Amino acid sequence: MKRIGANIASQRALGAIVIFAILCFCAGAALAYEREETVHKQIELQGAKSVVIANSRGDVRVIGEKGRSDISCEYTKRIRGKDQDEANRLFDRMDVEVEREGAGVKLTVHYPDRSDGDRNILALLIQRYTGLSVDMNVLVPAGLSVKIITSSGDVQLASVAGASEITSASGDVEVTGVGNLKVDVSSGDIVVSGVAGDAFLSSASGDIEAHNVKGAAGVQAASGDIVLSDIGGSLTVASVSGDTEVDGAAGVVFSGTSGSARLIGVRGGVAATVASGDVEVSAAPESAANFEIRTSSGQIELRFESVLRGGFALKAQTTSGDISVNLPINVTKVSRHYLTGVVREGKSVVVLETASGDIAVGEQGE
Repeated sequence: MKRIGANIASQRALGAIVIFAILCFCAGAALAYEREETVHKQIELQGAKSVVIANSRGDVRVIGEKGRSDISCEYTKRIRGKDQDEANRLFDRMDVEVEREGAGVKLTVHYPDRSDGDRNILALLIQRYTGLSVDMNVLVPAGLSVKIITSSGDVQLASVAGASEITSASGDVEVTGVGNLKVDVSSGDIVVSGVAGDAFLSSASGDIEAHNVKGAAGVQAASGDIVLSDIGGSLTVASVSGDTEVDGAAGVVFSGTSGSARLIGVRGGVAATVASGDVEVSAAPESAANFEIRTSSGQIELRFESVLRGGFALKAQTTSGDISVNLPINVTKVSRHYLTGVVREGKSVVVLETASGDIAVGEQGE
């Protein structure tokens, strides 16, 4: 009986290999024909103040041009099919539709339904029409507001003075030289520079990098590192897993679950809560400001690069760690793991707390 069972198992394994080979061969045959073509459409504004671009499969690139009075849309259609007839039939059903919506224009890429192709179940399982895509290059007047919606593909946006919004399910986003900006990505990196207004950036899985934001900024990352610099207004950051580095902001509100935070060049107060990770803050407050930094597991380092006007009341506490203070402080209570006191007039509040880690706080020149 054991030999019979072994023979049956061997036959099943051989059968699986044969089926796999057939599937691979069929997959290669199913995608044997490819076609690519670039199409151009010129779209009159007719008073439009905004443009919406929707593309589920393909890259989108939008550039604003000063002096332009219309929209130029150049798009490249690509397809891989089982044979030439099928590919051409599906290819002809791919196009960019132009619609007027109030004071705006909407460009939508339409793709054929699965029912338009081969109904053979095996072909559907292998192909799934992954060979269909449309890459878009769109030139718009610089003053327009732009909204881009994609499911799969990278997005580039540049030189648009109006408000911009990007929503992407999967793909990297790169933005340069825009007004107010909102970016929401499910899976992909975000790189932003030169925002004239406020910016809100969110990625469920991917790194976020932003530089030279004139207004306030809000950043959320579930999984990925965050690097920010030259934030003109206040900054709010929420990070679940990943390190955060900030160089320049009016004030920072930070919350993190796992990962360290380095906040330097802060011109206002800081409120930071971290579950697991170190927190380093270097601040030069322009006026009275409060600092509250708490971490469950990690070290805290706070350094004032300039004197905090009006002084501050200090509370530093660690369950397991040492406290180092380099300040002109009037100590009111002190132990190895706890310290309170008043620096100068004591008008602001500084609270530093960690369950496990050292605490260091000081001023330049002390």
